[in-house]
Amino acid sequence: EARCLRSAKMKFLKYFFVALLSIVVTLIAVNQYVPVLIDVPKKDRLLVDFNFGKEITNKELIPVERKAKNIILLIGDGMGSNQIVAYKIAKEGPNAITAFDMFPVSGLVKTHAYNTVVTDSASSATAYSSGTKTINRYVGVDHEKNPVTNITELLHKKAYVNSIIATSEITHATPAAFAVHTESRYNTDAIAEQIFYSNNYFVLGGGSDFFKPKEDGGLREDGKDYLSKIKTDAILLETKNDLVNHRFKKGKKIFGLFNKEELIREAHEPSLKEMLDFALVNSNSMLEQGCKGFFIMAEGSQIDWEGHDNDFYGQYDEMEEFENAITSALAFAKNRQDTLVLVTADHETGGLLIEKDTLRYKETNQMKVSWNTAIGKGDHTGAMVPIFAYGPGSANFTGILDNTDIFFAMQEAIGIDDLPDGSCY
Repeated sequence: EARCLRSAKMKFLKYFFVALLSIVVTLIAVNQYVPVLIDVPKKDRLLVDFNFGKEITNKELIPVERKAKNIILLIGDGMGSNQIVAYKIAKEGPNAITAFDMFPVSGLVKTHAYNTVVTDSASSATAYSSGTKTINRYVGVDHEKNPVTNITELLHKKAYVNSIIATSEITHATPAAFAVHTESRYNTDAIAEQIFYSNNYFVLGGGSDFFKPKEDGGLREDGKDYLSKIKTDAILLETKNDLVNHRFKKGKKIFGLFNKEELIREAHEPSLKEMLDFALVNSNSMLEQGCKGFFIMAEGSQIDWEGHDNDFYGQYDEMEEFENAITSALAFAKNRQDTLVLVTADHETGGLLIEKDTLRYKETNQMKVSWNTAIGKGDHTGAMVPIFAYGPGSANFTGILDNTDIFFAMQEAIGIDDLPDGSCY
């Protein structure tokens, strides 16, 4: 009987330890692998009603005593705060110092369009260029399709030299908002024509086919050949070597059109930094020849496109190119102290999140990113975007701003109302 009792106890202990071990192993497995093994349900969604008032309360600006002579506006299309953080982590870890960290002033920008919470590039860029809210797809016009004066047109009358630069087609929505007036960003015939006649002296990016008629292998439906007009009435640069080796002389406007449509990073194409440096050096030389200052809008256009494709590594490359341009702009400004540098975005794309890579908060050298607007097809969101500022007038770019505030704060930084009229080209 005693032997049977001992045997029963041994069996109990055996099964107890086996059960305990199973529980421990199960807990470890759940902790490590549940995020992988369990399908994540569809995210929660809720439609929230709200009152869409159309009146904007613009930021009360601080008077700028020491005015800026020049403005460099860098726009990372689709670049939200998480795009910057994820880029930083992937580059050198969460404690990395990038060009974005070199600005003494920062804020957040509301991006909504005139009649919808989520903007597109056309509406947001029009707000930046003119201080006017408009409807998505409208470029350089208000919500009633009336043309609005943009900052390059205002500055041209004050003897400024203007530049628009993009890694997309130069006819794309953001650069177009600093040059044209049309009710649709897709009116590429009209956009290219207006860019040709615009007040921008340096026009650099892709999109040569939008200046060339279809019968000659281009994309224009109206048969007009503005590429030939550029070659006759302006200067056309078509390769990186053309850009690097060009010996600038004030006179004809310069069009750098380095691919048929967007830039695709072929060897013959310049980078965003190289295009910006070209505009900086030659705009500065024009100050010595009668121009009072310069304005440059340079866009990292394809950050947005990689967000639409949910391609983090492609976006990383675009962010790196954009950061290189920022570094160059800051170096120029710090060497002079008369130049306002602004870095912002027109909107966020993709709903990028940085999530835990395990169920528990453990030390890890992996970053889990997710795109939260769709699978395989990212879209714009209504998130606020960051803005960074350096130089005269930067104090007005703090706190929370409407995207229209950027235009008025740039005007105050330069003191445009007090500048005499003039012309330098």
